[in-house]
Amino acid sequence: MLSATTASITHDDPYQAGRDLAAELNDALGTSPDVVLLFAAPTYDPHRLLAGLHRRLTPRVQLVGCTSFAEIGHEGAVSGSVTALGVRTRDLDAHALYATRASGDSLAVGRALGEQARERDAALLLLLADGVRLDSAAVLRGAQSVLGPDFPIIGGLAADDARFAHTREFCGRDVFAGAVVGLALSGPVRHATVARGGWEPIGATRRCTRVERDRLVLELDGQPALNLYREYLGAQDRDLKTAGIEFPLGIVGLPDRPGMGDDAAVQVVRAVCGVDEVRGGLRCTREIPEGAEIRMLRATKDDLIRSASEAAAELGRALPGGRIALVFDCFSRKMVLGARYKEEVAAAYSRLPPDLVRVGFYTYGELAPVAGQTEQHDATFTAVVIEG
Repeated sequence: MLSATTASITHDDPYQAGRDLAAELNDALGTSPDVVLLFAAPTYDPHRLLAGLHRRLTPRVQLVGCTSFAEIGHEGAVSGSVTALGVRTRDLDAHALYATRASGDSLAVGRALGEQARERDAALLLLLADGVRLDSAAVLRGAQSVLGPDFPIIGGLAADDARFAHTREFCGRDVFAGAVVGLALSGPVRHATVARGGWEPIGATRRCTRVERDRLVLELDGQPALNLYREYLGAQDRDLKTAGIEFPLGIVGLPDRPGMGDDAAVQVVRAVCGVDEVRGGLRCTREIPEGAEIRMLRATKDDLIRSASEAAAELGRALPGGRIALVFDCFSRKMVLGARYKEEVAAAYSRLPPDLVRVGFYTYGELAPVAGQTEQHDATFTAVVIEG
């Protein structure tokens, strides 16, 4: 049976932060961990941080991680920290992987990581991708083209405090930009996942009748998408640059998987990150295929907090013997919640077994299965529980 612990450090000196973090992990486990997952605020110099961390870790440690919008430790959500999970894997095999843009386009980068995971006979893949420089949807498709559409992939997109300029990815002693890193787990590993948005669909289901480059929705039911969105916002139409985070779109049906009209459940959420005033279009953070069926969404702060609590309860029931919980929560939820963002994680933690070790980060997008197939999510609380 695997054993795990977490630690969170804040320190002005990134090298010392790394040393202190490793010392806490070592002390709690009684020895150096086999695996380290590392989530760090982008204010830390990543090279000095890793140098300090490796100073007190065994050379064989399998380390992966990335920069974040905020971190999630065992006690809850925190900002400006370096947070890590340390694991003694016992009977499991774990391999740190990476693929960079030297492999080709984003699809090829994902395929390269998928091939590495397949070579190691992975049963579960943790994937962390650059949330700015790569087309993360193509990265996911590339990995799935190798591993199969039903292979379990979980994780998130690296972040940088909502600057959308420079994220960093970590593998071993290396720091990358524009890369994908991963942890392939093989052996007797069991897991359960959950993805819950908490957003309430309103209005009628509409079909995306014209989409350009997968992310610019120009027409809904043959009408300018921006006009319909403005009608939906009504009095809320004060700042479309920020309203798209508070009022996202929900995909309820895809061309190959149609929904059930206005009663359809939201499969994935897509935030609106901007508008094209001239062409009347909505720019979305991630792809919405032409022909997809969507509904407008809204939620209160209490709705978001309650959905995280419900997700955690579902997860605890799915795998009550789990040892580790990994949480990937969207930066947009933190922005909507504002000063209440810690309440969301606290509500989720209150529904998990007390001895379950927890860690994670706020992402630019989440990866978790829906109906057995991994999808990329926005504005969603996702988590995985692992037993091994």
